[in-house]
Amino acid sequence: MSGDEEFGRTVGDRLRDEVAGIYADRDLVRAVRKRSRRRSWTIRASIGAPLVAAAAAAAVLVTTSGSGVTTTDPTPPRGGQAAPPATTTQPRVENLAHVRDMTIQALRSAEHYVIHEKNMLDTGYLEYWTDRATHRYRVDNYSAIVQSEQEVEPGPGDVFTAPPIPDEPPTGPIHRTQSIAGDGPPGDIHYTYVDYERKTWSTSHDTEPPLPLEVPDILDADALKQAIDEGRMELIGAEAIDGKPTHHLRLFATRRGYQIDLWVDSTSYLPVRETSTVIDGPDKPVMTSDYTWLPRTEENLAKLELTPPPDFVRE
Repeated sequence: MSGDEEFGRTVGDRLRDEVAGIYADRDLVRAVRKRSRRRSWTIRASIGAPLVAAAAAAAVLVTTSGSGVTTTDPTPPRGGQAAPPATTTQPRVENLAHVRDMTIQALRSAEHYVIHEKNMLDTGYLEYWTDRATHRYRVDNYSAIVQSEQEVEPGPGDVFTAPPIPDEPPTGPIHRTQSIAGDGPPGDIHYTYVDYERKTWSTSHDTEPPLPLEVPDILDADALKQAIDEGRMELIGAEAIDGKPTHHLRLFATRRGYQIDLWVDSTSYLPVRETSTVIDGPDKPVMTSDYTWLPRTEENLAKLELTPPPDFVRE
């Protein structure tokens, strides 16, 4: 596994490795951060793989329309007077191809938004802010894990021994632990890193071309289209997410054993939620991302800025 992919998976849903490193040995944390500096700008929280080769089946979903369809019987009844219009509830047909095409079309307007993404973790959550128009993003990690102040101490014969790791790391209130901001297109990205627990910050410049992404970026129209063309997609049905009507789509990524579910707004067709679930495993998703599409106002664009506090030490 490449360093880029490892970091992407860690930031996406598996910061447990980094959290464990923070408690046991801070040098391990530094190593993880160094690996992060070669990460591509298209950092994604999703976990999955290229979809297996199969034609995208044209499924048809029949749902009940919320508004009635007015029909009129052209044959007048006896007496010569036409019957009044009869309001009936007709099935509304949603076609997979239509929902798919509208979703891809909607994603082509992604640069007109500041995209907010939130990933819930076992001990906290991740927040992403992305502005595709200017190639900028920021990710903030919030955790209930309390970092230990224990340091590695020398033992007999100058052998360094790490303190034992408890069965359960100590926890406290949710707090921000790290932030990372990226600015620039792939191959010319300037990174800023802030560690709020260690009160340090650093910068780097990544000029290496990004490695090919194994995981399709569902917020990128071309990447999603390619994943659909190469794999299998289903239209599950009309569902409500937090009271918002959506279309539920499903992609299969069987090479790495993941099923990717995507809910798109039934009006705008922009993604609302994405989950990844292990096929033939527990029903609980290993990753859940909720999306909000915000206008590019000064207030929302300010979310992308990352300025280290003045008392933090530069590494």
